[in-house]
Amino acid sequence: MIITCIPGGIFMENCYIVGDEASGEAILVDPGEQINEIREEINSSELKITKIVNTHTHLDHVAGVQTFKKELGIPFYIHKEDQPVLDVLTEATKRYPGFEFVEKPDVDGYVEDGETLTIGNLKGQILHVPGHSWGHVCFVFDGHIIAGDTVFAGSVGRVDLTGGTSMEELTGSIKKKLLVLPDDYQIYPGHGPSTTVGIEKQSNPFLQG
Repeated sequence: MIITCIPGGIFMENCYIVGDEASGEAILVDPGEQINEIREEINSSELKITKIVNTHTHLDHVAGVQTFKKELGIPFYIHKEDQPVLDVLTEATKRYPGFEFVEKPDVDGYVEDGETLTIGNLKGQILHVPGHSWGHVCFVFDGHIIAGDTVFAGSVGRVDLTGGTSMEELTGSIKKKLLVLPDDYQIYPGHGPSTTVGIEKQSNPFLQG
């Protein structure tokens, strides 16, 4: 299994390429504003990107989706409950100078909680973890969690952005869906460095009690 993190943009958002070495297939997760950096990584890799699957649809996580849909000719998937967040993307771009280039992408299909995410011979699970947004999902493979903006190293996502619900729901979702996984599972967040389930369970101040 290959997990490549490509950080960038004014929000220092983490885009990920998750690939299966055996088949050479991969997916693109949360392509944001750092389009050139993502393009360079794709071009230098021997992996074939077959689809884009987003954890959620806030501006910093979808700014590059339409570019790569067109360049690679691949479909784009989200959880259906995040569609309303995507629907106001154009309005959101007006609040951030420099994002006028962002084009709202069309969704080709929806993923659901508990569904299997297949990448070549690699199989993961999709978990619906609401709080940061209505339809936020995480992708769990053996020993690895692509967590988006649910939990960070020492922190958790905001709930005051479009689609955010409450801190109680967010932390409850994290505890119910993510902290029950083995302590050595690596967490790859939407911003900042990676961490582990065990570290966050023991020391994350938002997840105590």
